[in-house]
Amino acid sequence: MKRKRIASSILSMVMLMTFTLAGCSSNNDSASPSGTGNEPAPTPAPNQPAAEEKHDPVTLKFISWKNGTYDELYDLFHQKYPWITIEQVPVTNSQPIMEIIASLEAAGTPADVTEIDSDLITFEQNNLIEDLTPYIEKSDIFKNAKFPDGFFETMMFNNKKLAVPMVDVPMWVLVNKDLLAKHGVDMPANDWSYDDFRNIAKQVTDPSAGEYGITTQPEIQMRLLSSKAIADGHAANHQYMNEDLTQSMLSTPDVMNDVKWFQELVTKDGSMQSNAAAEEGGNVTKDFINGKTAFAIGGDWVLPTLKEKATFDWDVLPFPKGKVSQPGYSIYGPLALLSGSKHKEEAFLWLSFQFTPEAQKWKIDQGANASVIDPELTSYYDQAPIWQGKNIEAVKIAQKNAKIQSGLTVPGWNDYNYNNILNDIIFGDRDINDIIPETETWNKKTQEVRATLKQ
Repeated sequence: MKRKRIASSILSMVMLMTFTLAGCSSNNDSASPSGTGNEPAPTPAPNQPAAEEKHDPVTLKFISWKNGTYDELYDLFHQKYPWITIEQVPVTNSQPIMEIIASLEAAGTPADVTEIDSDLITFEQNNLIEDLTPYIEKSDIFKNAKFPDGFFETMMFNNKKLAVPMVDVPMWVLVNKDLLAKHGVDMPANDWSYDDFRNIAKQVTDPSAGEYGITTQPEIQMRLLSSKAIADGHAANHQYMNEDLTQSMLSTPDVMNDVKWFQELVTKDGSMQSNAAAEEGGNVTKDFINGKTAFAIGGDWVLPTLKEKATFDWDVLPFPKGKVSQPGYSIYGPLALLSGSKHKEEAFLWLSFQFTPEAQKWKIDQGANASVIDPELTSYYDQAPIWQGKNIEAVKIAQKNAKIQSGLTVPGWNDYNYNNILNDIIFGDRDINDIIPETETWNKKTQEVRATLKQ
């Protein structure tokens, strides 16, 4: 009995201490700013999310050619930023972007973001686009992403970051595997050379069957000849430009020999038809989809047609390797923030969103390159439905080795006649020596234009 009284006494003391501590706790809570009187302040549930920040709805006007094709990406952006809606302002009938910007400004409904249809310098000199540097420096997306060499440099002028790539458009050598197999030729390896390209093209050419090694298309000289000059160490950049993009190397002896090499595909090898010969045959060899040529140059824009309409087994290869490297060819579509925008912070969110994992994966699904160096994105090429059953390693190599097309920040670029003159030489009968005075004239012109630009 005595033990029971002792245990009861101890229990009473414990309960008293518990109530005392609880009272102290209540008094402490009531002393906090959130307390009222002697009542404890309410505490949030452990897993209750913080209240979402309120935003006023914003509609961004985006000037773009991507009529209907990027609606899914607009939806992904809206899911991430529910208060922001993208309204595309379509570009129709080749109307210059500057005219669209001006008309919207005049109507009192200025655009916020635009793709660019010419050199960036013209937009910068007319004060139409923002310097993105301060926005990029504050952006966690840009701080945490790793970008390829030249990512910013190709869109900089006067130390200003004038744009970022809306999309990185890759290019590959398209291969008609059925035509190769018909002539006993296996699919080349990804480390193939320009000599391999030339020899195979000759081997599969059969004029009697209307079959040729190479498609008669401007891209062969515009993309592949330009890449060969870099691969052999004859130029530092595409379009035969030097390291700092101040002068063309097109008229140098080494690059002239590269031009002759491609010219001989028509005049000596017969593996590629001239424009006149192609037209005489009904232009069949001017389009890879016809199945009459083994090699062509293509980018993401050809994939839907090939998947839907090609009646032969096709695949892709990276551009061949040369004597010093194996560069590819990539086009950056500039995306710029307009100075007249009334929603600059929200507009920059649209720019920076392009480099998030979800946006990058969506673009890979469309056949574009990843613009961000990330093992997760590289692995995603293996999962992308568009590349299933194709040479995925070639796609990865093309992305890794890509050299970016020059011109966006080169003064006087529109006067540089490299493309027309090379088409006329390789697919026509123009004298190759015309390259020399044309190039010398432009090299002088670009320096003169540069001197007139405001800094």
